Amino acid sequence: MNGEHSEEEPRKMLPPFRGRFLPLLSEPEQETLHPDLYSSLVDGGTDAILQQLKEYNTLRKNLLKDLRGKITIKSFPEREETVNSRVVASDAGNNGADFRSAFIPLYASVAIATEGWMIIDEPIFKAGEPQIWPDEPRSRDRESLLATKLQFETTLEAIERWRPKYVIMDGSLLINFWLLPAIFSSTEDYEKDFNSAVTQSIRLLYSCYEMDLPIVGFIKRTRMNDVCARLGAPKMRDTVLLDMMLSLGEYTAPIALTNGPIVKAYKRRCLDLGITGSDAERILNIHFSYAKTGLTTPFRLEVPEYSLDRLEEIGTIVFLTSEEGGSILRGS
Repeated sequence: MNGEHSEEEPRKMLPPFRGRFLPLLSEPEQETLHPDLYSSLVDGGTDAILQQLKEYNTLRKNLLKDLRGKITIKSFPEREETVNSRVVASDAGNNGADFRSAFIPLYASVAIATEGWMIIDEPIFKAGEPQIWPDEPRSRDRESLLATKLQFETTLEAIERWRPKYVIMDGSLLINFWLLPAIFSSTEDYEKDFNSAVTQSIRLLYSCYEMDLPIVGFIKRTRMNDVCARLGAPKMRDTVLLDMMLSLGEYTAPIALTNGPIVKAYKRRCLDLGITGSDAERILNIHFSYAKTGLTTPFRLEVPEYSLDRLEEIGTIVFLTSEEGGSILRGS
């Protein structure tokens, strides 16, 4: 009995001890500076954002009801023989460092050749030229521009080496609109790199066109609203709407891109290179489609006009080599 009491008594003393002495040993809570401002930003701001998200979601659902039947949706066929075709795929990335003295660009590109799920040869790697930019105001944009140009070069080299049946590029077939030279804020070097990148892009597209080699740009993260704008919802992203419309393995019928500033810049450069008439139109008349190839939001596919008749074939490869599409193929 005495042993039991002696074990319990220290335990009974713990709560009073904790309450009396722990505040002395712990750090005091700091007062919130400007509590009204904090409350306005966090509490009031959060409530406002949640309300706007609810309204946005309601708008999306209402728009979905109105648009059903206005967007043509198709399905990719499950053809294993298409997957076993030879494909060249390429990607590029950039991750430079901005120091006090200068920006140091870092970018590279890679291309591979596959047949089915097998890489058939050693990849082609290309790294950007080591440089320092002490006075480039658009350093990140210029770095991205050079990475894109390097990808065009790597892709063309891979095509010439491996002679594939299809080409898949990670990213858009044309240079991004945001990389256009600005009238007052672009350096001479930036404009030179832009023109060089456009030239390399045209060479890639025209080479594929001459070989009748279908090429597709595969865009994973897109904020475009081309479809929604044409259907009366200019402030809604295409992927937000189409995520509710497309099922796994489905894609939208292709739509032609509008003739914006980038396409006009390409057309001017085509004239300089002697590519005119229907040849220029067939490589620069880009069409886009959205495809549901996984459990994420739909991806965007871009193809030039001459490749339109083989969009389904290329999309089938993209779908059936994905994790979800591949499991469907293996289970059939």
